[in-house]
Amino acid sequence: MSRLLQLHRKQLVSSLNTGNCAAIENEISGLLGLGIGLTPSGDDYLAGLSAVLFITGHPARKYRDIFIVALEKEKHKTTQLSAITLREAIDQRYRETIYGFIYQVVNGDLENIQQSINEIKKIGSSSGCDMLCGMADAFALTKINGGNYVDQDCN
Repeated sequence: MSRLLQLHRKQLVSSLNTGNCAAIENEISGLLGLGIGLTPSGDDYLAGLSAVLFITGHPARKYRDIFIVALEKEKHKTTQLSAITLREAIDQRYRETIYGFIYQVVNGDLENIQQSINEIKKIGSSSGCDMLCGMADAFALTKINGGNYVDQDCN
């Protein structure tokens, strides 16, 4: 299962990087329901990814409809709770701890970032860690997708 998660994650990031819409939908399908529990790891990863990629004004927001279509087609592969949680993340509705973390990162307020990360890690058995992985990939994709000022400190 771990190898499948990593494979689909890597291929989804690559597909988002190149803008291959069919591959994006295929990889979302591969991740949905992958794992165990009320919210499988693949779903939690997608929720974390969605929380960042679909912020209003984010350049990757153009892929939002693909995520929605894939979820609607394949929601039978996961739990009802997980499908709802993922749809809410796509629509930018998630836990306050996640909102606070994203706000801190986007605004460069990194002083207490470890505390926010630790709070997210407490979500579920492994859900928080899976969501953090998704958010990390989304932040990395931000520059690739043309996010403003992402590399301002790299010059």
